Amino acid sequence: MPDLPQHSAHAGARWREIVLLRRRLVALKAQTWLLRHELARKYNPDQPRVPAGNADGGQWTSGGGSGGSALTGTDWISDLGNAFSAALTFGDVVADTSGEESWAFFQEGTRTDGSLAERAVVNRDGSTIQSEFADADKPSDWDERHTVTLPEGGKTTFETADRTQTIRDGGPDGEVVSRSTWTERGPEREATVQEARTPSRPSSPPLAENTINSALTLFSWLSTRNKLDSLQAVASFNAGDYSPSADAIDLSFVGQLREDEVDRACPRYHEVRSRTNAAVDAVGPRSGYPNPRDYGTAVHSNLKWQVENLGDPNFRAERSFLKSQFEGKPDDVPYGSPNSLRIDVYEKRHDGTVCVYDIKTGKAGLTPGRAAEIAGTVYKRFTGVRRIIVTEIRPTR
Repeated sequence: MPDLPQHSAHAGARWREIVLLRRRLVALKAQTWLLRHELARKYNPDQPRVPAGNADGGQWTSGGGSGGSALTGTDWISDLGNAFSAALTFGDVVADTSGEESWAFFQEGTRTDGSLAERAVVNRDGSTIQSEFADADKPSDWDERHTVTLPEGGKTTFETADRTQTIRDGGPDGEVVSRSTWTERGPEREATVQEARTPSRPSSPPLAENTINSALTLFSWLSTRNKLDSLQAVASFNAGDYSPSADAIDLSFVGQLREDEVDRACPRYHEVRSRTNAAVDAVGPRSGYPNPRDYGTAVHSNLKWQVENLGDPNFRAERSFLKSQFEGKPDDVPYGSPNSLRIDVYEKRHDGTVCVYDIKTGKAGLTPGRAAEIAGTVYKRFTGVRRIIVTEIRPTR
């Protein structure tokens, strides 16, 4: 889907308005919760009212005689506003001024102890991500929850509790379509949960299409947070049931993991990161190149040279594969051929896992469209693949 104009003042004002509307929705949700809480705490059907005929007739009174105070509508608004202010504090709207990120604006809400409670993200394609983070001091069925709303209106929620992820169609209260737990081998699906591959429903996008697009939108955002959160974003597909048709995409997991967890599923993860840093050191500073594209090409070429010199058929770099069905042809497509997709680095494990490392040297991240193409191309290229794990690698210096 093409990006909206990035440098238009009108477009910028429109996106800012969307973010502010999202903030108001978050505020209304919190205020609704507070209102219910206050009603449950304060309402007493036996509480006396001021007698009719008085100026405050009909209002609740403390029952302490004429000196008692009534809870007026204005008091409710004031009390609710104060309670909400004490519950969450919203920071400034952060905008991407470079025009290179997939996201346009985001805003975060924190609790009184400084912990992150909410985050609203507006992407350039019109999709939004509403993230919620559980309070460590209060019991919850999940640690974090991300609800992605697509421009077309599809909504998917990703709930993570420890390392088990539940995916719901339609939002936080929607139908459970997938549940997986991240293990040392990668994500393992629960067989009892309906897969996200149900048939299309009339007058609405296929369930799987909504799920996969939402997952990759979330993955794209989380990948931009890798360094900031000291975690690594991954997207995983169960390749055993993967099909080029959008109606049959089988997503397993999308989220952030500790680096040691990624390393156990993809043992060459740290090696790829180390070799990427070595490539950056070898090609010299960015200022020595006429543009970011030439610099990125130099880094990729050096990394390809490092990996290919190892001579390991299960650890390759800069391979080009046809995007269309291979029809059993095992040979690689010549580099740069039309209708081909280049995969930066891949690692094929003996247990049927293929780990794909997408190398980035600029600000632009791994887009949802490219992530979907990678998963489909890897499945069509290799035989006996059980799962595909995609992650983004950026130089750490």
